[in-house]
Amino acid sequence: IDKVKEQCDDMANLAKENISLCLEFVKLYSSENDAKIRENEKKLDTFEDELETYLVKISSMDLGINDSVKLSKLTHAIGNFERIGDYATNFDELAEKMSTTNVTFSETARKELDILSDAVHEIIHLTIDALEKEDDEAARLIEPLEEVIDDMIMILKDRHTKRLKKGECTVDTGLVFMECLTYLERASDHCSSIAVMMLGRKD
Repeated sequence: IDKVKEQCDDMANLAKENISLCLEFVKLYSSENDAKIRENEKKLDTFEDELETYLVKISSMDLGINDSVKLSKLTHAIGNFERIGDYATNFDELAEKMSTTNVTFSETARKELDILSDAVHEIIHLTIDALEKEDDEAARLIEPLEEVIDDMIMILKDRHTKRLKKGECTVDTGLVFMECLTYLERASDHCSSIAVMMLGRKD
């Protein structure tokens, strides 16, 4: 189980790297980053398949309470980090589409995504830190931050709708912007899910 924990930590950092790489696309699309994201995503899928298979085998053993709790927490975390990696890939595909069709965000939209990106970076960093160190105090900071991110996204959607009505951006750009917000929101939701699992099992 301790070895699985080490691999889960590696998986978490791969997911974080992919989120960081895809968020750079807000400023400029890069084929190098695109290739790295795809490479990391393959590793994440392999991690999930092999670790979950191994955990299923372990679960059939006669485990004590502490090991059962660890196993349950790791199974939950592994699935969530794989999903976070998926959203980075989705974001990457949007960025590639924007690059090939010459669709660009307005300066205002880029600034808004930059601010939101900082918050998403922070929640992923907190989640990984809490999991690696088994730090409940760090875990307790995640849910409030996730609520802030949800509020930010509601505000950004409202502002974006107003820009659309004023004709300050196109429908195509608007759809991509909304999808970006959705992927970032879901990534933060998975961080919250990991924190809730950590604290629920502890309490």
